[in-house]
Amino acid sequence: MEQKTDLGKLIKRLNLIKQLILLEEFDDIASHVEKLVDVNEDAVKVIYTEIKATRYSDAVRKIEVYINQYQKLSLYEDPEIEALKIEIKRLEISVSTASDEVAEIEKLIHDFGVMHSQELGEIINRLLKYRKEKAYKEKDQSEEKKKEFEEAEKDYEQYSKEYEEAKNQKQFELTEEQKNELKIKYRKASKLCHPDVVTDELKEHAEVIFRELNEAYQKNDLKKVTEILEMLEKGEMFISKSEGINEKIKLKAELIKLRKKFENITVELNTLKQSETYQTIIKIDNWEEYFKQTKLALAQELKTFE
Repeated sequence: MEQKTDLGKLIKRLNLIKQLILLEEFDDIASHVEKLVDVNEDAVKVIYTEIKATRYSDAVRKIEVYINQYQKLSLYEDPEIEALKIEIKRLEISVSTASDEVAEIEKLIHDFGVMHSQELGEIINRLLKYRKEKAYKEKDQSEEKKKEFEEAEKDYEQYSKEYEEAKNQKQFELTEEQKNELKIKYRKASKLCHPDVVTDELKEHAEVIFRELNEAYQKNDLKKVTEILEMLEKGEMFISKSEGINEKIKLKAELIKLRKKFENITVELNTLKQSETYQTIIKIDNWEEYFKQTKLALAQELKTFE
């Protein structure tokens, strides 16, 4: 797909090149001139050729003709609008980056939970069942024992339900290389379809794709994440708010919303990082060894009931 030229930026660049020529700052010209290569306009190609051939007087004259031609057609460009767009774009990136970090922590917790159920689920379920049965036999002894039974019964029923759900979850097994590929592709795809940074008319559609992307990411479904990324890169693209909104009032309103969104997602991220579950997980160096030792301890406790 041919990239559309931003006329405003092109004119600013040509003006800069002209000033550098007039100041005889020839060493600084090269990097700016090379950015004209992809501009598909004959007049700009001619300017590029003149500069490369060091025909600077001809280049300056043709730059002035080009700029004058388009400035007559262009409307006044409010510098505040450009500043608003820049800040919105910066916030879009910050929101997207923070969202990625939230998703990664949630995935870490999810993966730990899946492994916890696989390694310890059966023995914990049996242990809770024995606790419930023991508490049932003693529940008529006092109000305190009755309350202990109610809590034990609730714990068993809740865990049994969670354990059954966890057993039915499909989790794809990945190598370390595939896990890294999954993370990179997820981040690329999430930046292309994040609902908080697309224009309002595309928000609903973006939410559907973003939800599918996150579900695939949680399940380690590399194939699905790859398919979504390829679809987005091939044309199922979304216009970011920094590119799709022009009116100053709307831009200011959008900036306020994005600032609030970034504030909220920062709070969410910090809450996740401070959670007991996350703090426990990050202190475990070796998951396999942790579950092995925990299973042995639970097995010893189970013997006291059996």
